[in-house]
Amino acid sequence: MENYPEKGELVLTTVERVTDHGAFVKLDEYGGKQGIVSLREFSPKWVKNPRSFLKEGQKAVLKVLRINTERGHIDLSLKEVNDNERRNKLKDFKLEIRVVKLMEHMAAGVGKTKEELNKLFGERLATDYGTLYDGFAQVSNGKEDLSAYVPDAKLREELIKRIQETIKPTLVSVRGIITMFSEDSDGVDVIKGVLAAGKSALTKGMEGEISYVSPPNYRIDITAGDYKTAEKALKDCYDAMEKYAASKGVKAQFARELKARAA
Repeated sequence: MENYPEKGELVLTTVERVTDHGAFVKLDEYGGKQGIVSLREFSPKWVKNPRSFLKEGQKAVLKVLRINTERGHIDLSLKEVNDNERRNKLKDFKLEIRVVKLMEHMAAGVGKTKEELNKLFGERLATDYGTLYDGFAQVSNGKEDLSAYVPDAKLREELIKRIQETIKPTLVSVRGIITMFSEDSDGVDVIKGVLAAGKSALTKGMEGEISYVSPPNYRIDITAGDYKTAEKALKDCYDAMEKYAASKGVKAQFARELKARAA
C-alpha cells in the first residue's frame, strides 16, 4: 500500500498553484503527493484574496482532513493549524535537514555510506525515540550510549563524539494549568491528594514542579532535554491527577501552555 498521511496529521507542503477556489499543494514528506486546500479551509473568516494566505512556492503546514486512497485525493486545511503547531512542525523540518547532513558527515568520517549508518542504527534509533533527532538529543545529553545499536565500541565512540559535537544539549519546558473544584467539606485535603498524585507520577530524575497559582488554579511545569520526554511526563502527571480527582469527585479542567527555554 502506498504511503499516505493519517487523518488529523500535520504535513509540510509546498504550494504549487493558488486559484480563486483554493490551492493545490505538494506533500513534501510523502513523495510529492498532491493535496487540495479548498477556499473555506483557508480561514474561519471570509477570504477576499486567497494569495494573502498562501502563495506559489511557499512552504505551508497543513492539517489532513480527508484521504481517498482510491482516487488519490488528500483534502487539507490551513485554518485548523494553530501557531504553535505551525512553529513546531517547521522546527522539526529544519531539524530533519540538520540530521540528514549530520549523517552524511558522520558517514564520510567513519568510511561508511549514509545508507549503511541508517541500516546499522539510524532506523532503529528513530523508531525507538520517535525521530532520529530526538535519539541524537538523548545521545548528546548522555542518556543514550548507542550500545544497543552499534556493537563496535570504537565506531560507537566515534559516532557519539560526532553527535555531541554537532547536537548541543538544550532544555525545553512544557506547562499545564489545572483548575479544580471540590464541594466536599474536606475539599482542601482532597485537592492536596490530587496534587500529590501528580507529583508521584513524575519520572525519577525528571525536573518537574506543581505549584499554586490562584484559586482555583494550579500549574505543572516540566523541564526535559526534548519535547517528547517533557510531553510524556506532563501527560503521565495529568493522567494520574485526573484519575485521582475522578475517584474523589473533584471537578478538574486541564489547559495547556507551551514554552521553550535554552539551556
